[in-house]
Order: sequence, then C-alpha cells, then structure tokens
Amino acid sequence: MSTITDRLFSAFAKGRFLLPKQVVVHGSIEATIPGRIDGQVKGNVKTEGELVIGPEGSVKGNVHATDLVLYGKIYGDIHISNKAVLSNEAYVKGDVNALVLEVKEGARIEGAIHKQVSSRLEQEVIAAEESEPEPEKAPAPPPPDEERATTWF
Repeated sequence: MSTITDRLFSAFAKGRFLLPKQVVVHGSIEATIPGRIDGQVKGNVKTEGELVIGPEGSVKGNVHATDLVLYGKIYGDIHISNKAVLSNEAYVKGDVNALVLEVKEGARIEGAIHKQVSSRLEQEVIAAEESEPEPEKAPAPPPPDEERATTWF
C-alpha cells in the first residue's frame, strides 16, 4: 500500500505531465498520461492514470481520471474509475463519483457522493442480466363464480 508521500514522489516521475503553480490554463486538458496540477485550470481535465492536484492547484470544471489525490480545489463533478483520496485540505464543490473514496478529516465536499461501479464490471452485470431468460408466468386462475363480473343489460 502506497503512502501519500510515495504518491507525491511518483507524481514527478517521467511520463507524467506537470502544470506548475504559475500557470493558468483557460480550456480543457486531455492527456493519455497521468499528471499533477499545481496551477489553475478553467476547463475540464481528463487523464488516464493518476491525477494529483496540489495544495495550490484548482480546477473549475469536471475531472475524469483513473485515480485522484486531491489537496487543492475542484469546482465541478469528479468521475474516478478507481480510487479518489481527498486530503484534509481538499475542497470539492460538485458531485464525487468513485469506486473507492478515502476522505481525510477536514476535507470539504459540497455535493453528492456516489459509488461508481467500473464500466467493465457494469457491462458484465448488464450482459448477465440480458442473457438470463425471464421465467414464464403461469396464467392467473379465473375468479370464482360469485366474483365474476355480471352485465347489467
């Protein structure tokens, strides 16, 4: 099990993007690599792998990632297919959708929390339900004579 320090150290490894605190992005970010945001993003962020948002980092838009470690702020909905960790400094104004959610004491969430089943697992469940034939229902027995409707004419 990795600690938060290990996660921070790995955020600076090769093959990751880094948005420094002096940078403001007006627009969405889409990346096929994991990354770290210490600056500001005014748009959606979508990345594969882990996304770390530092203490001074903020996103004003929706966030999509495999894993999330949040120290800063997100003003939008969060969609994490695996694990989201919200530190004691984290602030979220939006809904949090994650398979696993770890919230440290002091983190603030202004929105709903949803447990998200991974799309692969969800598709397997749907396929299993569709492959099972519905059991045939036996016809209802006719009502007794005194309960049968009679005509007035």
